[in-house]
Amino acid sequence: MNLTAYTDYLIHWLENKRQALYQMDAYTLGVSGGVDSAVCAHLLARTGAPVHALMLPAAVSSETDQSDAEAVLASAGLSGTTISIAPLYDLAMQQLAPVLNPDPERVNVLRGNLMARLRMILLYTTAQSHRAIVVGTDNAAEIYTGYYTKYGDGGADVLPLAALRKEQVYELARHLGVPERVVNKAPSAGLWAGQTDEDEMGVSYRELDAFLRGEAVSAEAEKTIAWWHDRSRHKRMLPPVPPAPDAL
Repeated sequence: MNLTAYTDYLIHWLENKRQALYQMDAYTLGVSGGVDSAVCAHLLARTGAPVHALMLPAAVSSETDQSDAEAVLASAGLSGTTISIAPLYDLAMQQLAPVLNPDPERVNVLRGNLMARLRMILLYTTAQSHRAIVVGTDNAAEIYTGYYTKYGDGGADVLPLAALRKEQVYELARHLGVPERVVNKAPSAGLWAGQTDEDEMGVSYRELDAFLRGEAVSAEAEKTIAWWHDRSRHKRMLPPVPPAPDAL
């Protein structure tokens, strides 16, 4: 990958989508302290357009992630606002308690998805206020496996990293000047304490990237990747729509 050329391409691509497709004035981005949102922050900073960056920690978010998010914004020359989603999350869980399935095996994923959807609400409300588009941070591995929350972090107007494998995101991060500590940290959605992407998926990004390159991977990895891809098919589809009565 020609990093300089692809960086320039993405900057122009973002500006084209913002201006020509959406006809909006700015960008809104959630910055988590992870490498994907860090790359997006650096790309957006280079567009020259206004960027409304939000850091949206939950009660389970680590101080390290918050510090890393602040370091990312400083390295990109952007300012940001921190808004805790903890009060919103607590209120939602309290109000939903009578109707939620009490199965403990579902609790972690359910709670994590709620956090992601609350963040999406805050990002879109901010974007609407400033005539901005919401920039998503999902990469090719996450999209193929469906490793994102439907109508949560998967809810965005543009996905500039969608064609990049995780290894390519790391390459671009170093090229753009993302802090090395952010590049080197274990990928995590930060949806519960100690959670990492690879532990939850049961497959490494190294294996996922090899699979996406069309290379052979272990039978176990191939089975795991296929399981994630098949069960998340609905995330990559628009909601099914029946034909009009006149068409029957």
